[in-house]
Amino acid sequence: MEVEWNVDSVVQKEAWSRIAAITGEVSAMAGRADLILDLGGGSGWFGTHLAKEHPAARVISIDIVPRLGIDRVSHIKGSALDIPLKPGTVDIVGANAILHHVPDHLDKCLKDVSRVLKKGGLFLAQEPLSGNPPANWTRGFVKTSAHEEGESPVSYTAMEKAILKNGLTIEKKDFFFLTSYLAPHIVPLAPSGLRGILRRMGLFLIRLDRKLLEKLPGLSRWAAYVSIVARKV
Repeated sequence: MEVEWNVDSVVQKEAWSRIAAITGEVSAMAGRADLILDLGGGSGWFGTHLAKEHPAARVISIDIVPRLGIDRVSHIKGSALDIPLKPGTVDIVGANAILHHVPDHLDKCLKDVSRVLKKGGLFLAQEPLSGNPPANWTRGFVKTSAHEEGESPVSYTAMEKAILKNGLTIEKKDFFFLTSYLAPHIVPLAPSGLRGILRRMGLFLIRLDRKLLEKLPGLSRWAAYVSIVARKV
């Protein structure tokens, strides 16, 4: 039986607002940007967020199955492992939950990302991680409408190794969720009478996780999600 991957909007906003804000920060960090690439971007929505500070920039989404619908985005059918763009032409590359779709080819993917980036260009990867027990249990035992066959989160260490190996330096990394990764999805599954209690519990756990990861960074090995900002040297 497949579980519909619904979310509670209140808990979802608390959980993901900080992660979403990082795209705007990266957009500002880029200085001038003429070309922004949304890697595996589907509709290209992530690329448009990265273009927030660059109204004149071109936004290109590359995906095996492009999803049209955003006027600003140009779509190219292609693979994250063989980006059909010229070397040194892109100012920002964004990868939102893409690397865990190519867990055995991180080096190849990051090599091509580095190839298309301009010197000083930015790479933003936001990815689920492999070390979180609640998330791992769910992936192993619960089939959902949001997860595809073959996707497999990797460790932060594996991503860092591939990034550094391919001429990028990590400028910023933020870890998220210890116990609360599934909180936005649990509330809609409960009977309506229990949703208020579960919503309050979810908000509490999200805020607690945030404090724990801030005060005890060693706990990041069990985090469920990471945001990495890297720059091509």
